[in-house]
Order: sequence, then C-alpha cells, then structure tokens
Amino acid sequence: MNVELSSSLDTAKRSCNRCFSQQNFKPSIADKDIALKSTRKAKDLLVEAFDDLRSKDAPVEQIQKVRAAKTICLDAIDACNECSKASPRIKEILLDLQA
Repeated sequence: MNVELSSSLDTAKRSCNRCFSQQNFKPSIADKDIALKSTRKAKDLLVEAFDDLRSKDAPVEQIQKVRAAKTICLDAIDACNECSKASPRIKEILLDLQA
C-alpha cells in the first residue's frame, strides 16, 4: 500500500474508534466526519489505482485485490452511515484490508 492510502485508512480507523469511545462525552464531536472523509479518500485512491492497473493490463489477481479493497471501503462507508455506535464499525471493517 502506498503511504497516502495507508495514512487515510489509519486516520479513518483512529477517528472511528474515537467517535465510538467518546459517544457519551462529546455528542457533537466531528470524528465521524473525519472517519468518513478519510475512508472516501482511501476509496478514491483505490479507484485511481484500479483504473491505472486496468489501463496497464496488470495481472488479474492484482486488479481483483484492488477492487476488493475498494469494495471494503464502500462497505465501511455504508456501515458508518448506519452506525448506532454499538461498536467501531469502520475500524472493524477496515481491519480486513491489513490481512
């Protein structure tokens, strides 16, 4: 993973965890917005990588790996939008990208 992508993912996970842990202390905290923006940025970077790999006729396995990572980011965005703050949803979903 490149530095910008891993930085965006780390920011999203950290902000999601902070949003979850401080839910009763600061209800107006902007961590949810930061987590969503960082996840969207990671998704945009993966879309660019996907298009770049396709234009260069990269191996299918590499293209599928990037596409799967993009899908995980989209799932994390959807989970955050539906979050009831019962658990740090974005963080839990984005942990799959580290494997």
